[in-house]
Amino acid sequence: MEAIWILTVIFTFIIVVSTLDHRYSLRKKKIDAALRMREMEMGYPPGTYSDTKYKKRKKGTASEASFTEWRQGTNRAELRKGIDDLQERLANLETITKSRKNSSEGFEDKE
Repeated sequence: MEAIWILTVIFTFIIVVSTLDHRYSLRKKKIDAALRMREMEMGYPPGTYSDTKYKKRKKGTASEASFTEWRQGTNRAELRKGIDDLQERLANLETITKSRKNSSEGFEDKE
């Protein structure tokens, strides 16, 4: 009978700890999301200050260069051109895979 009470206490403890952990992680995610939205409103790329993981960064690295490029911004025409280029490449890849599939089907028929 004592074993049942011990197991009940252990399982209750596990459930309480996991519930508290879930609440903490949910709260942390909400704070991170709010901070990222605030950064975007201020004009910074998301993750500039809200990155919770500590990383040593050297000055003059690629992250600073990408930030200045992002800060300068790109206009809609450049973005549209990039999207059209990607769609064209995707169409090319689809035709290549179809031709390879057709050639491999023809090869199997010959055997």
